[in-house]
Order: sequence, then C-alpha cells, then structure tokens
Amino acid sequence: MIDNLGLKPSILQPVSYSGSSALTLPKYVRKPQKTKELKGIDLFFHWTGNSPDALAAKLKTIETAGLELSMITNRGIKVWPGGFPETFCTDHWRCRFMPAKDTFIDQRKIIGLFLTATLAGLELIKTENLYAFDGVDAFSLGQGQ
Repeated sequence: MIDNLGLKPSILQPVSYSGSSALTLPKYVRKPQKTKELKGIDLFFHWTGNSPDALAAKLKTIETAGLELSMITNRGIKVWPGGFPETFCTDHWRCRFMPAKDTFIDQRKIIGLFLTATLAGLELIKTENLYAFDGVDAFSLGQGQ
C-alpha cells in the first residue's frame, strides 16, 4: 500500500475532485422544547422462576408511593395479567409500573421502588422511564394496553 501512495489507479477510472465546490449545509435551527411528562417505568428483572403469577405476587409487595404493577411481559409477550400458562418464559422479565389513579410519578418514587425491589431480593438489570411529549406517549404499549 505504501508503494502505491500518490499513484493513480491503472484499472479503474481515477476520480478527480477539481472544480468541486464546498458543501453548504443549511443553518441548524433548534426545535422548540416539548413538554415532557414521566408516565411510568419499566423494570427489567432477572428472575429464574417460571410462574408470572408468582412474580406478580412478589412485585405486588414492593408497590410503593402510589406506583402499581400494571403488566409483566416476557420475550415481548404479555404474561400477566391474563397471560396463557403455555407461554414459554425465559429469566428476563419486563415489569411495568404506573402511577395509581390520581397520583403522579417522579424520580424519588422510582428510587424508592428500586430500593424496595432490591430489599425484596429481586435482581434489577435494566430500567426504562416511560415519557409522553406534548401529551403523546413516546413508549410502546404492551399487549392489551
């Protein structure tokens, strides 16, 4: 490669950039800030059990400060409430917590939920905050939601 530095290609047509003009990009205009509202949180747990109902019962014990378990999915399939017992489940569970009626959610409530989950012996592996922007949900709904 070093020996060919500065040489023109012998098989392909050489490229010439002479006469090219500089690239002109439009000036960036920042979009107006949208109203961001925290609507809930998905907690992902490593749990080796195989009964969504047993996991839901354990998660019901950690509900705090008006945050309630609303759904559990496994591999993208809703398994609680009203899941099918024949659904094959792995050890990676998404558990959605939403605020109880007439309550709100904030970062302190989420931290409290983390703490109670940890104290209950649940292994939290990932979280995703659920937001709405200008009143439009910016997160995926689970089956049946």
